[in-house]
Amino acid sequence: MFHPLVFDNIKVVLEGAVYDRDFDGDILVTSRADLIDTAVYQRLFQIDFRLPEGAPAGKREVTAQFQLRTSLADIAGELLEQPLTEHIGCTVCIHFYTYVQDVEGETSEIVGILNEIWGDRPHITQRISARLDEHRPLRWPPDIYENKITLDFHRKIDEGNIGDLRDLIDHTVVSLVRLSE
Repeated sequence: MFHPLVFDNIKVVLEGAVYDRDFDGDILVTSRADLIDTAVYQRLFQIDFRLPEGAPAGKREVTAQFQLRTSLADIAGELLEQPLTEHIGCTVCIHFYTYVQDVEGETSEIVGILNEIWGDRPHITQRISARLDEHRPLRWPPDIYENKITLDFHRKIDEGNIGDLRDLIDHTVVSLVRLSE
């Protein structure tokens, strides 16, 4: 008999919990992807969402993205019932996409907000970039920068962590609200 992988079980619960929040009107799901990378045999599920009303005047637009990944070693170890890795499971990363103008000040503020919500648990990184359009005159420094904020928990999860997924979503929604202010 076929038994779903740890990845599949977690994905179903995560996706259902996110769509429950969408159905309740707390968030608006904007995109989802369920991918298999056959070059390295890795699975990836990601779902993007934002606050339903978007960014009101004077507030920052922020989008969240949950990413759930598993690797060949985890999949093979589970299917063969032989541990090929230290712990069979999946990794979760949460990304926030927004814009900043004052790079030094706003990125520090973002870390403070996220640490207050998440309790210094995930490792936070920010990637600042600027879009340069070949059809427009180069203006440097730009007025606004794109900011990709990543929360990485640096550990694998399995079915024993399914109960924590709703808390992760709750914290992500609170983060969306606070980061947009």
